[in-house]
Amino acid sequence: MSKVIWGINPLLSALDTQPDQIEEIILEKKTLSGRKYRILEKAKALGIPVKFWEREPFSPPKVPPKANTQGVVAYLREFNYAELEDIEELWLSRGETPLVIALDEVQDPQNVGSILRVSDAFGVHGIVIPKHRACEITGTVIKVSAGSAFNIPIARVKNLKEALEFFQKKGLWILGLTHKTEKNIFEIDLTIPLLIIAGNEERGIRPTILERCDFLAKIPMIGKAESLNVSQATGIVLYEVLRQRILAKSR
Repeated sequence: MSKVIWGINPLLSALDTQPDQIEEIILEKKTLSGRKYRILEKAKALGIPVKFWEREPFSPPKVPPKANTQGVVAYLREFNYAELEDIEELWLSRGETPLVIALDEVQDPQNVGSILRVSDAFGVHGIVIPKHRACEITGTVIKVSAGSAFNIPIARVKNLKEALEFFQKKGLWILGLTHKTEKNIFEIDLTIPLLIIAGNEERGIRPTILERCDFLAKIPMIGKAESLNVSQATGIVLYEVLRQRILAKSR
C-alpha cells in the first residue's frame, strides 16, 4: 500500500533522497509557482508522473482533512527504512563519533516528527524505532519533520533489545533519559560513542529496556513544570551532546 506525504519541504527532500520511492505527485494548479514549480521541474527530470488538481478544495485521496498540504501531495511506494548497518556506515563514512537515538514506544507522530527534525539538525547518525506499539513514519511525521525523515537513516526493528545489543557491540554506550535517577545530563561525558533512549509519552522507558542502559540521566528543572515533552527533552540532550563535543574538539 502506498503512503501519502504532503508539504513542499518534505516533497523536495524526497525528490533529492528517495525519488525512486515516489509513485505520483499531485499539484494544485492554481498555486503553481515558486518552489512548487521546482517540484514540477525535478519530477519531470526524474520521470515521475505529475497530475494537476483543478477542483476546489485541494483534497487528494488519503490526505487527512486538516492537513496543511501547501497544494503539494505525493504517493510513495513504501517508506524506505534503513538497516542498523546503514546507521553504522554513516558514522564510519563521516569519521565521526557515533550518535544514535532509540525511541521506546513513542506513539505521537508530532513527537516523532519533531525528534527527527532536531536529530537531523544536531548530526544524529540514525534513529531506531520498534515495529510494535510505536508510531511508524507516516505523512504527518514526515510533514512535522520538515523533510528530515528523508535525511537520516531510520531503522524499524522487531526487537529493540537486540538493536541495543548490536550498537553496544559496536562500542556505543547506552544512555536512558528518565526521571528515575538523581544524575543529570550535565554530569555525564557525552563525547563518547553514544546511543540515547527516549521513552513513551506516558510511561517513559520500559523497565526491561532501562536494565540495558549503561547510564541513566535526567534534565534538571527549576520551574513549576513537572516534566517535558519527549521531543523537547530529546532536543535539550542533543544540544548538550553537541556542546560537549564542540568544546572537546577545541581543546
